[in-house]
Amino acid sequence: MGRARIKNRHLPRWMHHKHGAYYFVRAGKWLRLSNEYGPALIEYSKLVGDSPRVTTVEHAILHYMGASADRLAPATLEGYRISAERLIPVFGHVALDALTPADVYRYLIEHGNVQANRDKALLSAAYSEARRIGAFSGDDPAKGLHYRNPEKPRERYVTDDEFARILAAASPKLATIARFIELTGTRQSDALRVKLSDIDDEGIHYAQGKTGKRLVVTWSDELRAVVADANRLWRRFGRAYLFESKPRGKHHKQKPGPYTPSGLRALWRVAREKAGLPDVRLHDLRGKAGSDLPSLSAAQKLLGHSDAKVTARHYRRKPERVPPTR
Repeated sequence: MGRARIKNRHLPRWMHHKHGAYYFVRAGKWLRLSNEYGPALIEYSKLVGDSPRVTTVEHAILHYMGASADRLAPATLEGYRISAERLIPVFGHVALDALTPADVYRYLIEHGNVQANRDKALLSAAYSEARRIGAFSGDDPAKGLHYRNPEKPRERYVTDDEFARILAAASPKLATIARFIELTGTRQSDALRVKLSDIDDEGIHYAQGKTGKRLVVTWSDELRAVVADANRLWRRFGRAYLFESKPRGKHHKQKPGPYTPSGLRALWRVAREKAGLPDVRLHDLRGKAGSDLPSLSAAQKLLGHSDAKVTARHYRRKPERVPPTR
């Protein structure tokens, strides 16, 4: 029997974190999973998730993530990665039939935010999958709760002056990616997956990772300038992505590829702190894109929403200007 963990106790059995990467370790053999915890969980679940011993909440979450990895959008998997990191240390050891609605309710109240609602959604999906494979036959303690924390649309609008301050505090590469997101209104994960082959005389072609909807952002002088800056800053021969991450230091042996959304957000947090704007999120640039366009219709098309109500509620953040009565 192996020794009890001293650190990284949230990691599932046989998973270890060493030198910036996650590994599956059995019988003295180290199998590298990923640098990121979420993708590592997915790879881990492919190795052990189909085991009939899906008896705990941790087993159920890992099994569900592995079974769903090929059909869920990258943005959804990224959200589940964050939720799994939060849920497993709290409920991972609990037997599936021992978790109660009261436990989930207490978790939602103690965290009291939108992310807790997302965590509850993953928990419910994991229980549904466990029931589907016959590992659980009771009631879903998350779905049966019928409670979620109130969610208000985010109203933070990034002014042109604030955006300029963050760009000045950012590295040239981060500033280029931020300008691209603000101009195109793309989600972070979609912007990072843009390839050079997606760019032609018409504009920038991409499929939204969340909905699968295909869009073409046509050229403007400023967008051409951003792409030109990207080609100047990322100059590796044979590069595939518009914005390319080349691992350095202890990760230098890894091949170049797209930035991870979590890595990009880490760079953003540093820049916004330097700019004295700690409350500005990278996703607020998508809100700025939707707010700066002159009409709701134009914003809806740029952001790729099928329902204009979503655009109006979440991405039109400027106050409406109205004339006085006289």
